[in-house]
Amino acid sequence: MRLRGFLAVVLAAVCGAPFAVRGQFSIAEQFSASVITNRMGETLPVRVWRRYQPKDCPVPVVVLLHGSGECGTDNAAQLTPFRSFYQTVLVDASLPPALYLIPQCTQRNGWVREVSFEAQRRLPRYPAPALRTVKEYLDALVQQKVADPDRLYIGGYSLGGFGTWDAIARWPGYFAAAVPVCGGGAEQAEAVAHAAKTAVWAFHGAADAVVPVVCSRRMIAALGQAGVVPKYTEYPGAGHNIWVRAFGDSAMVRWMFRQRRGQVEQAPGTSVINAFFRQLKAYVTPD
Repeated sequence: MRLRGFLAVVLAAVCGAPFAVRGQFSIAEQFSASVITNRMGETLPVRVWRRYQPKDCPVPVVVLLHGSGECGTDNAAQLTPFRSFYQTVLVDASLPPALYLIPQCTQRNGWVREVSFEAQRRLPRYPAPALRTVKEYLDALVQQKVADPDRLYIGGYSLGGFGTWDAIARWPGYFAAAVPVCGGGAEQAEAVAHAAKTAVWAFHGAADAVVPVVCSRRMIAALGQAGVVPKYTEYPGAGHNIWVRAFGDSAMVRWMFRQRRGQVEQAPGTSVINAFFRQLKAYVTPD
C-alpha cells in the first residue's frame, strides 16, 4: 500500500466525528472498533476512543498494550483489563483532550519477538511486526497533525509490559512517557541508554509468580545507572495481576500527561545515588 493510501486509512479511523464523553457508557461502548493497516498491507485490530474535538488537534495519544491472555483477533478481549484506566480518565476533568488506542496482537505476532527473564537478554535487531505496525500508525498520526509528537505515551502489562520496554529501548525519545507493568526489558548498555530518553513509571508485584519482580527491579536500577530518575511502585505481597490497580492509579495518569518529550528528570551525579541504584532490592514509590 502506498503511503498516501495508508494515511487515508489512518485518518478515516481517527478523524471522524468525535465521541462525546458519556459516563454511563462502558469501555466497550466508548471505544470504537477499527483496524490499523501498515505500509505492507498488514492489519491489526484496534479500539479507539476519540476524546477530543478536531479543533484540539494535535492531541496527546495514549497507546495501551495488553497481555498474552488477551491475544487474538476479536478486537474485544484487550479492553477488559483497562477498565480501571478508562474509569479514571473518564472522571478526571483536569486531563487534556486526547486520543486513546488499545490495539490487539496475536500469540504468533506478539508485542515482542521473545520474552525472557534473563539479565543477559538482548534487544532483537528488529521489532515484532505488531509493535512496528503500531509505531507506523503513530508516525502517520503525527504527520497528519492529529497527534502531538511531544505527547506520545505508551503503557502495557505482562506481555505488553515487555512491549513497552522494547518500544522505548528501540525508539529513543519517541515517547514522552512509558508505564510498563509487570514486564521486563533488555539490559544491554545501548538499549538502556535509549530507554533513558523516556520518562518511566514502572509497576510490579513483589510476589509475582509469572514475571519475576527482579525483571522490573533490574530495569529501574539500570536506568538509575544511566543517570535518570525513573519512578517505580512495587506492591508488597502482590502477585502478577496488578494491572487493574496500576492503570487505575489516578496519580500515575496525571503524571503521564504532565510528561513532555525530551524532559526526562536527570539524576544527581553523586556516588550515593549510584550506589543506591546498584544495591536496589525493592523501591516503593511513596504516596
